[in-house]
Amino acid sequence: MLSTVKAAVIAGLYAALVTFLAPISFYVFQFRVADSLLLLPFLDFFGFPGVIGLTVGCAIANVYSPFGIVDVLFGSLANFAAGLVALLIGRRSKSMVSLVATAIVESLIVSAIIGYFVLHLFGGLDILIAFTGVLLGSVFSISILGVALVVFLMKGLKVS
Repeated sequence: MLSTVKAAVIAGLYAALVTFLAPISFYVFQFRVADSLLLLPFLDFFGFPGVIGLTVGCAIANVYSPFGIVDVLFGSLANFAAGLVALLIGRRSKSMVSLVATAIVESLIVSAIIGYFVLHLFGGLDILIAFTGVLLGSVFSISILGVALVVFLMKGLKVS
């Protein structure tokens, strides 16, 4: 039951952040603040329910995407893959190096999937522009905001 609650809270928070900040959450140079939550599965407290919450939250939020069902499918896939990476790395190590490496890998996963499938193939943008645009926002939201959030949770709230 607690796992379901964790997944639902994360899904709702992710969807709400994307929807509320829609003007900066979509398109090429997207700054998706909700992606700062992608590192939550790194922490044992959130674990696999965190992965599910991030996936479902993305699917719900991307219903409002200008790219439609393509973004629902591939955005959810990107979040599932990124969340799973955070879960697997977090199970092995909780070091700061592991956390930062996870953030970088997640940024690359999201940028590759969204940049290639959604913006390049479906949106018709040059692949370099599409990848770079998503990467810039992802590095900021995941690697800066997300790392800060996880460090706060690890130290401030004693969550591992």
